[in-house]
Amino acid sequence: MSGFSNSSANAVINYHLRATAAPAIRTLYFALFTADPTDAFTNGTEVSAAWYVRKPTGAWAAPTNGVTYNSTRVEFPPVSGSAATVTHIGIVEGASATDGTATLLYSHALSATKTLGVNDVYVVDSQTT
Repeated sequence: MSGFSNSSANAVINYHLRATAAPAIRTLYFALFTADPTDAFTNGTEVSAAWYVRKPTGAWAAPTNGVTYNSTRVEFPPVSGSAATVTHIGIVEGASATDGTATLLYSHALSATKTLGVNDVYVVDSQTT
């Protein structure tokens, strides 16, 4: 399912309904997935290739009516070795897929599966509105 992860949903519920402190947020990164990471953040669904690294998300605009956008263009490294098929994108805490403390905050299914060939660069474009 796309949207809030279990971790994010629990934090919102705890903050709003149980008056607990909001958790500290570490640096946020975009992550690419080859299958739905699920709300529980299923291991083994993130791209695993020598060229792949999570990329910092950049700067988020102040929300309006529950919507925000990333105002920084983010580019993943060029694909090398062999093609990769991406089905979902997510926002995670933790710089690498091997970080056992990494938390998935949000995920979203791409409107269409994207096959990245050798030398292709996956881009998360910035928006202005």
